[in-house]
Amino acid sequence: MSFILSEKTVLISGASGAIGRELVNNYRSSGADVITLSRSLEADISADLRSEDSIAKVQSFMDRFSAFPDICICCNGILHDDRNMPEKSLQEISKKWLFESLEANLLSHIHLSQALESGLTKEKAFVWASISAMVGSIGDNYLGGWYSYRISKASLNMFVKTLSIEWARKNKNNRVFAIHPGTTRSKMSEPFKVRKDKLYEPETTAERISNIVNNANNFETGQFINWTGQEIPW
Repeated sequence: MSFILSEKTVLISGASGAIGRELVNNYRSSGADVITLSRSLEADISADLRSEDSIAKVQSFMDRFSAFPDICICCNGILHDDRNMPEKSLQEISKKWLFESLEANLLSHIHLSQALESGLTKEKAFVWASISAMVGSIGDNYLGGWYSYRISKASLNMFVKTLSIEWARKNKNNRVFAIHPGTTRSKMSEPFKVRKDKLYEPETTAERISNIVNNANNFETGQFINWTGQEIPW
């Protein structure tokens, strides 16, 4: 499954974020039709995917749209905000922030997939990519800390794996992935000290993600993939 992008429609969710914006630019420059989704009023679909109400909003747009997406890349997620930073110890965990992390990092992906599912067919293959994070890997966790982020991303990874099984039954050529994009220059990474050779520009990250997605047939569905194309342990 390698795409002629000028003939494809791509839905980018979280399109107002650093990675999402560059994915929009990347696909538009390749000739694809791009649908943008974010909380921004400037997006094609303005919706807060943390809320169940967003399901009907997305479905309503798709009912009016002439072509169901061939690709969906869901970039929604949160690591910190103005009040909360990643926890360094057990005692820093709060129910409120853990639940907010789950809403942003897990429920947003669930709600979007629920909104799109009715458009899946046996005739047309579909690619879904959830932007996850290496720290969501249980097998790769050697440092600890960052409880809410790790828990919510590990939950997202389990969701992606389970979704891949269900959607493969609908069409054996469907591909569902979790992708670790690498540490990218953005508001998310801004508070942290990152080695220059380990911090990537959004344009570079978008190109790496699109290369994986556009060559989806090179991978088995249900994998957790690094930006290098290597599989990451769950």
